[in-house]
Parts: sequence; structure tokens; C-alpha cells
Amino acid sequence: MSFRLKRDGGGEYAVLAANAPGSHQYFPFDMNEFEKFVQAAINIRDALPAVLNRNTTDGIVE
Repeated sequence: MSFRLKRDGGGEYAVLAANAPGSHQYFPFDMNEFEKFVQAAINIRDALPAVLNRNTTDGIVE
């Protein structure tokens, strides 16, 4: 899975791309939807027990 920032004549938007063998799915987000998605992910991360919510300096959870 990956997020991609796209631009077109209507402005910017984010796309969540899910790729698996034989299947490619794309889920577009306008920037308002993307901001809500990011905030929800932060809330979920913050709700995790401390042992699962360890951030390193490079942003990778070990």
C-alpha cells in the first residue's frame, strides 16, 4: 500500500494505492478527506498501548 499525491486541473488530491498480484485498487481522497484520514490514523496510533506505540527518530516503529 502507498499514498500518492496527485495534481490535475482541479487541484491536488491523495490516492491510496493497494497493489496485490492480479489486483490494483485506487482510493482517491480530496485534501479534506485525506486530512481526516491522517487525523484518524494519529488517533488510532495514540490509543495503542505504549509498548506498541514506540516511535524512532526516523518515524519507523520497531
